[in-house]
Amino acid sequence: MASGQDAPAFPETLSREPLLRWLQRETDIMPERVLAVTPQAITSVVSTFPAGGGQGPRVVIRAEALSAETHMRTGALSWHVSLQADCQGRRLRLGETTGYPQRNLLGERLLLRVAETEWRVPEPGTALESAWRAACDPSFKGPFQTSAVSVARPDEPSPAPSAPAPAARQPVAREPVATDPAVVPSIQHASPPPRQVRAGGYVVQVGASPSEAEARGLLDAVRDRAGGRETRIESAVVGGRTWRRAVVAGFGDAEEAGAFCGGLKAAGRDCFVRPAR
Repeated sequence: MASGQDAPAFPETLSREPLLRWLQRETDIMPERVLAVTPQAITSVVSTFPAGGGQGPRVVIRAEALSAETHMRTGALSWHVSLQADCQGRRLRLGETTGYPQRNLLGERLLLRVAETEWRVPEPGTALESAWRAACDPSFKGPFQTSAVSVARPDEPSPAPSAPAPAARQPVAREPVATDPAVVPSIQHASPPPRQVRAGGYVVQVGASPSEAEARGLLDAVRDRAGGRETRIESAVVGGRTWRRAVVAGFGDAEEAGAFCGGLKAAGRDCFVRPAR
């Protein structure tokens, strides 16, 4: 995978095999998670949250710029956004779009587009339509799950790159259980000032993935609910494989952490409470 210091590389063609080689060389996106390819961007799923509480399914998606023009226009090589789907109404509502100057959601966060308050009906054949289908149509297949890559039409112009498309219903990979894994914490996101709590305490783990970018997306999905608590990514080597754990910290006791996790579960998100390390 290319380092964040290299000059950005873009695929020379959107044909299946050359694009797949570029994807594996430049990003940490798994091909089966790709939802749409446009001349501007390749889009994949980070995480999904099922319908519940009177709301439709929600997905966090990410994208990587496929052209120098997109990069120059936005200042971002990668970005992510959360979308809420209305399956019966065949419409979507986009949350805030956050960009990054490097591949794989690395570098200083950039606000590319504020959250939308209105629903939008995606045009047929666009990346946004792929987003809606991925959230609402169990038969949906991404471009790398077919014999040839189908290039989607660009979505309507907006302040951000073509809106990436959400995810097929594939859960974020879960790390295997280990008795005493080696954990090397490292804070990856700039967060609101953490609450001052006594040493120790408890954390709420909201997911884990071998991909650092996916773990970042998990934290971004719950950051608004964190209430100023510290959010961080911890690295753990389990069974010879490195996992990135998405963690919300700053809870003084198990009851406080449990109440926070309970609120996430009520909103359709997965989490569990454990002692801080």
